Amino acid sequence: MAKEFSRACSFDPSFEQLLPYALHWNTIVEEEDFRESPIDRAQFEKFFDQDGRIADEQRFRKSVFRGGVSPEVRKEAWKFLYGYYPFQSTKREREASDVEFHYRYEALKARWKSVLGSWSEEREQEEEMKQPSPNTTKQIHSPSQNGCLELTEHISTVVKLGEDLSLPNNLHDDLHRYKFFEIQAKIYANRQPIEENLKGLKKTLRIIDKDVPRTDRDLPFFSGKNNQNLEKLRDILVTFAVFHPDVTYAQGMNDILSRFLVVLNNEVEAYWCFTNYLEKITNEFLEHGMLKKLESVQKLLQEIDPFLSQHLAICDVGDLMFCHRWLLLSFKREFVFEECIELFEIISSQHLELTSDEAERLREVERAKDFLREGGRQRLAVADINTEFTFELFICVAILHHHREDIKKCNDSASVFQFINGLTHKLDLKQVLTQAEGLVREYCRKSVISNSFEMVE
Repeated sequence: MAKEFSRACSFDPSFEQLLPYALHWNTIVEEEDFRESPIDRAQFEKFFDQDGRIADEQRFRKSVFRGGVSPEVRKEAWKFLYGYYPFQSTKREREASDVEFHYRYEALKARWKSVLGSWSEEREQEEEMKQPSPNTTKQIHSPSQNGCLELTEHISTVVKLGEDLSLPNNLHDDLHRYKFFEIQAKIYANRQPIEENLKGLKKTLRIIDKDVPRTDRDLPFFSGKNNQNLEKLRDILVTFAVFHPDVTYAQGMNDILSRFLVVLNNEVEAYWCFTNYLEKITNEFLEHGMLKKLESVQKLLQEIDPFLSQHLAICDVGDLMFCHRWLLLSFKREFVFEECIELFEIISSQHLELTSDEAERLREVERAKDFLREGGRQRLAVADINTEFTFELFICVAILHHHREDIKKCNDSASVFQFINGLTHKLDLKQVLTQAEGLVREYCRKSVISNSFEMVE
């Protein structure tokens, strides 16, 4: 099979110049290595101004992207990276957020435990046997109505209690604020109408209870009998499922959550970071969302390496379904745990997405170069940018592209899947990241230069 490109001559459209395959996408993955050392304690402290704010969010994200975060500051860095703390928050504001998040999570957990804990399967079966009268209008009564009134009446009592204690003024203020947060959290939790979907929630709980014991048992954090961290994992998953009825729980969420729980080692912080992350990728846990993402990988591979894309189609794996696990779990199974943590935070930095400031800067540089190459003339036509091509999609294609020769030796779907599964824990993370970044940079270049190369047989 010939490995060549053709480009129509700008002066004579009937003329084609054949160029070797190696001059195109295959060379960009060997570009300059932009990887750096992980952010350490000294570097991390330099991001904060005198009020405790991270003033330059983009510089922080760029540093995370370039080298990840060292374990000594990862817990603190992740709370900014995953939205637990706003970048512009002060130290004092973060202390208040800690209290508010604590009370809200505990109130949510207590709410579902009070309802689901008293709901037995026998009672569930009895309820299913009951047939509502067609002439009876069902009235839904939420116990939160009385609960809210009851809790609201206690606010004045709590404030009065704080005034009677012989405490410094600042501690009085803290007491008032903490009690207010606690009451406010209970009101919020009691307003959630979880009784309306008890049957669905019980089914969800059964799925969670099957998945939790299988989660990362090879890690010391989750190993052993009666592991309390598994209990925390379960409580977080149930809390999320109960109070996110449009999403509930899907297999794979336990693997995502385990990373947050291991790194943060705090149930409350893990819940809110996990929730913030899940709310951004909710569609990927829905069938149409993941299928759309797989279609985007297909399009990107077709653009970068159409020969490989065609070969996979011949092997009956053109849908790239083997990338499903990569994307859903953010490559967790493909790398050892410490590397999958690093890759997870690098992807989450969102520094080099096609919609990011960095990508626009790369395109601007290429526009300037192209302007000089054209002798001061600006091109009228530029290629479209597909913003669905996220950085993790470039990682998928970088892995496939790097192993293209071995994949081309596969002749059916079984052999392709066998090869892909055989890559587990054998990939070089630094190499994958360097090549994926090279692909993004070349994609930005090609989006500026309109007469890009086309592959031919």
